Amino acid sequence: MMKEINLGRVLIENRHKRGITQDELAAYMGVSKAAVSKWETGMTYPDITLLPQLATYFNISIDELMRYEPQMTKEQIRSLYRI
Repeated sequence: MMKEINLGRVLIENRHKRGITQDELAAYMGVSKAAVSKWETGMTYPDITLLPQLATYFNISIDELMRYEPQMTKEQIRSLYRI
């Protein structure tokens, strides 16, 4: 079962940590302030091609940006490949 993507919350938290406005993030990303607002409220998601730029800006991984956690542990994944 996939967990809900909560990118908006991550963006808000990281933006506040850096002390920047939606306008400043929008200017850096080359999008409108309205786009950033929609990302943060969960109305829309950024284009997938923007994820590396967003993650880099906040100095986090794309997995952290998406709050992605593997459904299986590394050990479980490794065991699938053992013969």
